[in-house]
Amino acid sequence: MDSVLKPMGFVREGREWSRQVGSIEEMVDLQTSQFAGTTANLWSKDLATEELLREAVPWLKPAVMVIFPSRIGQLMEGRDRWWKNDPNGPVELSQAVGAHAQAFFENHRSLEDQALKFGRLSPKWSGSRINLALTLYRMGEIDEAYQALENLPKTIPEVWKRQAESVRNWILESQSKEGK
Repeated sequence: MDSVLKPMGFVREGREWSRQVGSIEEMVDLQTSQFAGTTANLWSKDLATEELLREAVPWLKPAVMVIFPSRIGQLMEGRDRWWKNDPNGPVELSQAVGAHAQAFFENHRSLEDQALKFGRLSPKWSGSRINLALTLYRMGEIDEAYQALENLPKTIPEVWKRQAESVRNWILESQSKEGK
């Protein structure tokens, strides 16, 4: 895995490789199961949006935003894939990461891509709407950011309701400070 990821700018720490591209932290980690074998997880998060989450919801500890996770098998074949007791497994897994990681990460870097992944075009409400609102805020789409947190379903967890309220208030306060 080192020979594939190091040239791409990833730094290894144990069974994890990470790099930062702008405000985006990208990571590949190996997951091992005694039953299933070994696979690779890829994920990225926007550190700037995560910092806004910490500002907007200071009572949420830790306010950590992990976004866009995927297992390598999903990227390869559309299904989970693990390598177990296969002498070619480490090479195949590394090659799969080399073939799919770059495109995966590039498709999650822009704020527009992130907003779509967080459900910008979906009417369905989920906890990712909080991340959507903060992403839209960063895009300058203030009205849409605020609207993303309106009309909360009665069935969502109380903690999401509290977070949504906190983010809505933060957006309003931020706009007041900017004189808008």
